[in-house]
Amino acid sequence: MKKENNKQEEVKQEIKKEETKGQEKPKQEAKREESKKEDSKKEDSKKEETKGQEKPKQEAKREESKKEETKKEDSKKEETKKEEAKKEETKKEETKKEEAKKEEAKKEEAKKKESPKQEPQKSEKQEPAQKMGLYGKLVVILLAVTAALNFCCVNGYFCDWYKLTVYSVISDVLGKLTAGIPFPLGEILGYLGAIALIIGVILLPLLLFFRKRAKFRKFTATFWKGIFLTLVIVFFIYTVNWIIPFSGPILKVKGAKDRTYSIKEIENVRNHLVNQLNACAEEVARNEYGHVIYDREKMTQATFKAMQEQAKDYPLLAGFYPPMKDAICSDFLDWMNIGGYTYPYTMEVTWNVYCTDLFYPTLLAHESSHHQGYYQENEANFIAFLACTQSEDPLVRYSGYEDAYEYLNEAYVEAIFACMDSADATEHLKQQPAVSELVKLDRLEAWDASRKKYEAVSHPAQQFETVSAQVADVGWNTQAEILKENSYDGVVQMILDYYDVAEGGLDHEF
Repeated sequence: MKKENNKQEEVKQEIKKEETKGQEKPKQEAKREESKKEDSKKEDSKKEETKGQEKPKQEAKREESKKEETKKEDSKKEETKKEEAKKEETKKEETKKEEAKKEEAKKEEAKKKESPKQEPQKSEKQEPAQKMGLYGKLVVILLAVTAALNFCCVNGYFCDWYKLTVYSVISDVLGKLTAGIPFPLGEILGYLGAIALIIGVILLPLLLFFRKRAKFRKFTATFWKGIFLTLVIVFFIYTVNWIIPFSGPILKVKGAKDRTYSIKEIENVRNHLVNQLNACAEEVARNEYGHVIYDREKMTQATFKAMQEQAKDYPLLAGFYPPMKDAICSDFLDWMNIGGYTYPYTMEVTWNVYCTDLFYPTLLAHESSHHQGYYQENEANFIAFLACTQSEDPLVRYSGYEDAYEYLNEAYVEAIFACMDSADATEHLKQQPAVSELVKLDRLEAWDASRKKYEAVSHPAQQFETVSAQVADVGWNTQAEILKENSYDGVVQMILDYYDVAEGGLDHEF
């Protein structure tokens, strides 16, 4: 019974399971649909919520982007400001360093002034020696060459060789270069040099007041370097163009013997010159009033021709002859009794424009002799005498004999009064031939024309006439004492030597 009961219960349970199975399916599906509906509602509500929230989010993003851009711009501006501040700081530091350097330099200068004798302390690390610049090399070379040439001047053979080979070329080249200039370039350069030297001297005391200014110190140093270099160059040119030719052996008359002449021999030569002088006065061209006709161009050409004709015996005379220029400083030359000047730096020949026309050919020959290398005064006077007295032009000969007579007559008169008493000497002189009245008249007219030429123009520096004359007297006396027989008066011996050789002795009249 129990088994049957158990089987019935099992059947009942199985029926219930099948019924529950049939009912579970629609219930699950209903639950699923409900869950789907709920999910869809939630999604719709979320979408609606998100739609409402999207707009403020986008605006917030835009504002944030703008804020970021402004922040970036602000950061850039801050960076530029920082850079500018750094630059200003660096500039300030540089200026501070420069000021510190200046202060150190000032302290060093003050130390040097306070203790000039103290030797500078040697630093542990010595700086390497600076190389000599172009300026220093040029100065050293010029000084060395100049010193060597001056040392060589002791050798007379060197001086003679130099004048014939080197100097003759220099005088010709420079003479041709400056011949076309209408004014004396050498004189102008001399004035400019004097002005520069005066400015340099003025700058030195000013340096005490403006020593703190670097530009002024640099200008003064550069200016004086230029002056020093100019002086070195001037000394070099003076050596090659004047000192060496001047230092050579004195010109000797060919065949002449070194001897002393008697008063009678001097008298014979003096009287010969008087006769030749009087003869030339009769030959020169004159106008209807009896005045000598002075043709400057004709006299110049005749003098140059006479000089070149002497080149067969004196080779230095064979060369270029520049024209004689009017000296700008003729006033001072006239007050100092100087007839002309030869500028060795430019090889120009100048003359005192107030000199007499009668003296012009001799002066031209004298200064041209300097130009050709005969710088001793007795040499130049002798060359001028030799060339002028042998010229074809009577006026040039007249000038040459007039100049030679002045020297010989003065020496003769001194010798007569030295060996005789005053009365006997005066009586003896009266018995000798004298210059003609025509010669005396020509002299007076020549000097009168020179005086009128001087008075026709103004002389602003007239106040210095006395001082110039005093300076000239000291100069002439000093030169005569130093040069002695090589001075202007030394030409007397050379003229006597010349006639002694040419006339076979001076113990007779000729």
